[in-house]
Amino acid sequence: MVSRVSSERAAPAPAKLPMLGRSWYRRGAGYWARRIALGAFVLLVMSVMLAVLLIAFGDTVNGLPGVWPLLLWTAMAALCLGSAAWGWIRARRQMREKLAQVASPEESWRAHRTGQREVGTALSSPWRALVLLALPFLAPLFAWLLGTLCAATFVRELPSEVGARRALAAHR
Repeated sequence: MVSRVSSERAAPAPAKLPMLGRSWYRRGAGYWARRIALGAFVLLVMSVMLAVLLIAFGDTVNGLPGVWPLLLWTAMAALCLGSAAWGWIRARRQMREKLAQVASPEESWRAHRTGQREVGTALSSPWRALVLLALPFLAPLFAWLLGTLCAATFVRELPSEVGARRALAAHR
């Protein structure tokens, strides 16, 4: 004889998501602390890197004679602002695409691991020479990264959360 309680399906536990754990389910203080800490860390690191690159650029440019420093600083400012705006717009478009086709928690973890491997590949030895050649353009690149990361970080709900909620609802 099977009891009614044992015959009912047990509610599945919320999936663990990259960088959020299981805190996304209740969206309590722990969740918001993680999201705020992540956003503040990204903003701090990228801003410091951008500042270091701009200081290095200034040390190089300010020694030039005549009107050249003003022209180069104006060009750098325009490149940095344009790059940051482009990064923001691109990331928001990607976010909309990800929200239209949300991934399951397993797919989110797979994409997270793939992204970590790609960072290591990008920093391998053949790329180091290209980085040295691209030094004058690193400040706009970091401005672009700053815009991209801010747009992807400072959203109300991440696409991985939407996918996990849908997967959880499908199991119920």
